[in-house]
Order: sequence, then C-alpha cells, then structure tokens
Amino acid sequence: MTSPTRSPSSRYRGQTPYPAVARDGLVRATLPARPLPPPPDATPYLHTVTAGETIESLAQRFLGASELWWRIADANPAMFPADLQPGSVLAIPTGPAPGLVVRTRSF
Repeated sequence: MTSPTRSPSSRYRGQTPYPAVARDGLVRATLPARPLPPPPDATPYLHTVTAGETIESLAQRFLGASELWWRIADANPAMFPADLQPGSVLAIPTGPAPGLVVRTRSF
C-alpha cells in the first residue's frame, strides 16, 4: 500500500492514510474526510464578485495561492464554486485587514 501524495497546501495535509479494501479486493491507501477548520478569529471579508473572477483567482488574490480555493468554498457552503455570478457576495476567510499592504523597506 502506497500513501497518497499530498501538497503542503492540501486540505488533507496532516491526515494519516488508512488501508481500505476496494471492490476489486485490493487494499488501497485512503484518506479520511477532512474536518472543517475552526472558524477564524477575525470576521471574514465580504467580497462582491465581478465579471471574470473565479474562485481560483480570488484565492490567489486574497490567500496568496490559487490552489487554496477550497478555503473560500468551505467558507461559502451554499454556493457552487464553479458558478460564481457577478454581484454575488462571498465570505473570504482572511485576517483582520485583507488587502493591507505593509511596507518593510525604507526609501
């Protein structure tokens, strides 16, 4: 049994695989369902979707990596992530000041 490969940003990182017997009788490594993360300390940022935005582009913009789209999907369980409509409002799980730019370099 080989362990499934997981990205460091995967929702399944840290989960221990366990053996499961498939219909064909072979034993395969399986990951348990990932529990939802605890709610963040900060209130989520509410973002109004504009034309052309995707859940991946929003994850890149607000969370720093497009493959973290699942965090936005988890924060909006009533919405289908592939069907974002302009004007709909999404909760973005971020820190207390999304979009805040902190300058660490003096000019």
